[in-house]
Amino acid sequence: MPAALGLALANPQWVIEARDCCYGQNYEAAAEKMSRLLRDDRDPTGLFWQACMVQLLLYDSGDPTLIDSFYRLTDRTVEMCRQKLRADPENKWALLYLGMAELNRANCQSWQQRKLPAFRTMLRVPGTLERAKKLDPGLVDAEFGLGVIEYFKAAADRYFFGLGLIGSRERAYARVRRAQQGSGVLQPMAEFLLGFMMKEDRLYEGAAECCQRLLARYPGNRSARRLLRDIRLDQGRYRQALEIATGLEADIVRVFPDNRYGLAENRLKMAQAWEKLGRKDSAVFRADQIIAWERYQNNTPWLACYVRDAKRLKARLGN
Repeated sequence: MPAALGLALANPQWVIEARDCCYGQNYEAAAEKMSRLLRDDRDPTGLFWQACMVQLLLYDSGDPTLIDSFYRLTDRTVEMCRQKLRADPENKWALLYLGMAELNRANCQSWQQRKLPAFRTMLRVPGTLERAKKLDPGLVDAEFGLGVIEYFKAAADRYFFGLGLIGSRERAYARVRRAQQGSGVLQPMAEFLLGFMMKEDRLYEGAAECCQRLLARYPGNRSARRLLRDIRLDQGRYRQALEIATGLEADIVRVFPDNRYGLAENRLKMAQAWEKLGRKDSAVFRADQIIAWERYQNNTPWLACYVRDAKRLKARLGN
């Protein structure tokens, strides 16, 4: 067996199965699949995907108690990758997982509204992924990570005004598309990011196609449905946005009934759609549902923002 990775390299299908359970939002099955990879305590693959699973579950459930677990797993992944690299500086897989673990850390920092630390973390990564790509020019997963960095450098002022980073959207799209069209293990991440990028850049139909491909592969995936809802809302296709949001609400209540983060975010989108359709009573009803949770805003991610926006919506409507 090659020294680069152990069980993961010998059994690549195990990684694919664990990944697909994560994106299928079958977290118990994902944990079971990962347990096989975690048996190899010399290999960062299992830890990396365990951290990915916790991060996906965090964003899906809105449970802030998962944040510390995600960071601990990420720290362990990073340390194991560094150990591998001390023994073999040309281990492309250790370089890849080191870079992607740090990018996932930056993503979580951004989700916590810690924008400057997120950018600082992100900007530590390019050299690591460039080294992996130099060792294997066909490593499309490294190409994906570099595309993430390139895009957020190009769009930095949208997220953190005045940062002054220089990036190329054209280069970012080229890199992410190569990963999205490739067969790397991070391909679903590339598909989702491409959809997000296109939505942010108002390329709505292309963005919707990314969501539809993800949903064909992972039916019911709530992240893809949320993105598609937002695309339809931005397009002015308010009835379609509401249809997606209604399905999401039922799904969130079924799977995570205490998820005020997810429900408030979805209800705000519904309120905005009803406002655009001139249905004042329906918009106010959804806004009031969010405002009723104001007392939870200090321990629920993003809830303070949603309460603020719900109050502003009501003020616009004269309530």
